[in-house]
Amino acid sequence: MKLKIQPFMFERNFILLMTGVFINGLGSGIYLIAGMLLVLNLSGSVLYSGFAVFAITSAGVLSFMIAPLANYFKYKNGLVYSNLIKALILFTIPLLHNTVGLHVWYVIGLLFIVALFTQFTYPIESTILPIIVGKENVLSANAFMQTIREAMDIAFIAGAGILITFTGTVPAISITAVCLILVTIFYSFFNFPQPDLAKDSSKTISAAVQSYIFDLKAGFTYIGNSLIPKMIFSIVFINLAMVIMTTNMPAFTLSKGNGVEATYGFYLAAMSIGILIGTLLTSKLKHVNFGKLIIFVFFGTGVMWIGTAILPLVFSIVLFSIGAISIGVLNILVFSSIQSQVETAFIGRVITLMTSAAALGMPVGALLGGFLGDLFAPHIPVLICGVSMIVFSLYWLSSSVLRKLPKIEDVNLFMGKKVQA
Repeated sequence: MKLKIQPFMFERNFILLMTGVFINGLGSGIYLIAGMLLVLNLSGSVLYSGFAVFAITSAGVLSFMIAPLANYFKYKNGLVYSNLIKALILFTIPLLHNTVGLHVWYVIGLLFIVALFTQFTYPIESTILPIIVGKENVLSANAFMQTIREAMDIAFIAGAGILITFTGTVPAISITAVCLILVTIFYSFFNFPQPDLAKDSSKTISAAVQSYIFDLKAGFTYIGNSLIPKMIFSIVFINLAMVIMTTNMPAFTLSKGNGVEATYGFYLAAMSIGILIGTLLTSKLKHVNFGKLIIFVFFGTGVMWIGTAILPLVFSIVLFSIGAISIGVLNILVFSSIQSQVETAFIGRVITLMTSAAALGMPVGALLGGFLGDLFAPHIPVLICGVSMIVFSLYWLSSSVLRKLPKIEDVNLFMGKKVQA
């Protein structure tokens, strides 16, 4: 996809958002590697890596309960204060490490808490993008942001692996905390118009709880007659398989790289390259029937990741990257479709409900991946994930509804009448 200069790219709030994305990309790349390696180093067991991923993915499952809380905050305040709190939480890791010492369960607990705050901010970021750029620019803005984000991840994640090799995991987490402080500062300058979603501060606690429950029910009702629930089962299945693999990636990459921690960063960077390629191909593939596209790309992903498990290091990394192309394609097409078809007041709740439901299999996959990693060689869970991708492709092929889905622009997510905001 050839990125053209669009007027929204010069908009003040979009520039602030992109600056935050850039700094977050740096901090997240370091945190992603350092957090998992810290758990593995403290415990010495892949099983605890499974517990860590279980904690993170459990937060994702709970996101349908957390996201409606965003309606009780100004979007700007929600982003600013949540990033600040995450930074303060992460600063406790080097503090304890240099005083009384760190325990693996404390780190796992912090991973869970930080993930909860991410579930709070993610729907806000999805909601404000159409407000900032306009709904007519959502697809272009998403593609532009995803391209920049993945391009940064390639450099930041690979660089993070090398950085951690020399500095260690704890100092690296301190860098992530500093990045979050900077993001907090930049987001404090947002001045985009916000819909009046604030609740009456004079409400009793009982009334506030009832309003909160109403918000949850409204989100479920809104997607009730849509295509989204019909796709949940297959997404749960594929997420379970993915988490079995990702839980074992630290141990798998260390075995492939003869114990060099930087190898973990190289694999994650390779995945980012694949996602970036998928993002760049989106404009070319959006005219292909969505059902056939998913069948083809995920079958290819399965073959590539089976090769990742069994081939030597260089070939393994290359195939791992090619297999990730499908993720970039799917992310842009699906979320752009939701953002363009859903009313602003419901975007956060719809995306959160979809991702929460899709995340149901992830905690199970994390625990299963941890046990498999303890019982078998690290490449076995990666092999299982590759085979699962092929099974996923065959499931779509066997379903006439999914197989016959038209190109993404013609897919009507809401086959019945939508609930009005």
